[in-house]
Amino acid sequence: MILRRASLLRPLLALFIASSLVLWLYIWVFDPLAKHEWWRKFKLGWTSPDAEFAFVQHPEAAALGHPTFEDARRHEWDLPQHHLARLGAKAGPRPKYLFFSAASWGSGWNNVLQEQLINAHLAHATDRAYVFPSFTPRDHPPFPDIVDDGEGQSHRRFLEIPFTAMLAGAIGGGPLSADGTSDPLTRRSVSEAHWDIVCPVWSRYYINVKDMRKAEHHEEHTDAEQIMAYWVDKLRRINTPCVSLTKWSVFDYLQVVFVFLIWLLADLTRLRNIGGPQILSLWPTGYGDSPILKHFAWSPLITQALSENWALLSSVPPPPSLSTDHSSANPFILHPPYPASSPSIPHLLAVHVRRGDYEGHCQFLADVNAQYNAWNALGEPAPARPSPRAGFRSAIPANYTWPRIPDHLDVRAGESGRDARVRHCWPTLEQIVAKVRAVRTRAPGLERVYVATDGERAWVGALAARLKRDGWREVVSSFDVRLSREQFAVSQAVDMSVLAAAEEFIGDGFSSLSSNVVQIRLAAGKDAQTIHFW
Repeated sequence: MILRRASLLRPLLALFIASSLVLWLYIWVFDPLAKHEWWRKFKLGWTSPDAEFAFVQHPEAAALGHPTFEDARRHEWDLPQHHLARLGAKAGPRPKYLFFSAASWGSGWNNVLQEQLINAHLAHATDRAYVFPSFTPRDHPPFPDIVDDGEGQSHRRFLEIPFTAMLAGAIGGGPLSADGTSDPLTRRSVSEAHWDIVCPVWSRYYINVKDMRKAEHHEEHTDAEQIMAYWVDKLRRINTPCVSLTKWSVFDYLQVVFVFLIWLLADLTRLRNIGGPQILSLWPTGYGDSPILKHFAWSPLITQALSENWALLSSVPPPPSLSTDHSSANPFILHPPYPASSPSIPHLLAVHVRRGDYEGHCQFLADVNAQYNAWNALGEPAPARPSPRAGFRSAIPANYTWPRIPDHLDVRAGESGRDARVRHCWPTLEQIVAKVRAVRTRAPGLERVYVATDGERAWVGALAARLKRDGWREVVSSFDVRLSREQFAVSQAVDMSVLAAAEEFIGDGFSSLSSNVVQIRLAAGKDAQTIHFW
């Protein structure tokens, strides 16, 4: 009887194994689970880092007309640190990675970028490779993202922009050194796709940031230097190659934007305390000199946009990095990255003017007595030295000289603090023209104005007419720049590259975009006196 049962089980077991193999082969080849993120990550965990590049756009994304960014994706895949096995012993010791799984996504690009720059610095300070994600513009999509499911139902298919379509340099997988050769490849930033390959889910060491923050009493007023020092020490003690920070981000964008005030929605009375020097303490304690900022660069796609629109920005020939040779349609072959440390664009004043829905936001900021956004608060008078908790010794030198941006959130005689904030946040046409004139008086070599704005075309035209009547040789704006579909998808980065490279810059003190331009300019060695606010 036992032998008879065994003889019956064998074919059943063989049938089960064969059916399982067929099912597994079908799932692997035809990918019916492709829409699930967990399956994509599981499948990548079985992919060789040296596999050939392959990209197939999702049918819904194709139907919506989303650009593929295939050149950027191929460039990202081919980064040398993604193929260390080819180098053998030359690659150096086994790399260690730091992934921020709970980092902000989907909000404004510059909110996300503020957080990512500090996260990348933390990874570098702990001798780990930063894992950069793609960018998903959820709040302000540059292309349609609604897919009709029929019968009145729909869902969103977000545009996914490769990180390297916007940024290069140290944060985007580029060198961490000036010569581009003296830094180990094992320390260079890697893509999230590469992380999923070399650090499959079963190999990761997870740290719950939310629990750690509670345990260490890292609250909204805890100094940024102290938080950075804690995490640097903790992560350096971990030898596991693959570390993922979960449940919260160490430096989420609300902390950065509002100068380390968090939980703002939980307790509106705390909004009265927005401001302070908490985030600024990172600048003199390593962040301002970090390779992440020192070797910041725009992607070849941005370089291409600058090259093709150079005549709008300057009457002098472009630098060699912005060659007008168009022998290839692939910007990642034709152009190098555009370092933020490149020479300034001669005779150009670039201004950032927020419009659109920002008017209501300015009223909100005025109502809660907001201070300037993050690095914009480096304006005179110099920031006060932070007061760390007892037992923590600040590394800020006693004689440290802060960057001296000439403008700050001033309140004029007879003016309320609320009215002053509205004036700085939402300047009128007359105020814009007057400020631009004042900057030209200080820098008489200026000839052209570039207006980076989200304002309506008619309003921008009226501003340009006013400025020309005031004696400017040329006035151009975001509307005048000619961009390809892929360049249009990253047009904020195109604007920022001009703002960061201009001889003089005027920004909005409450804006995260202006704040990022400020830190990029300062780290690139541009004079703080060339930075101004409305």
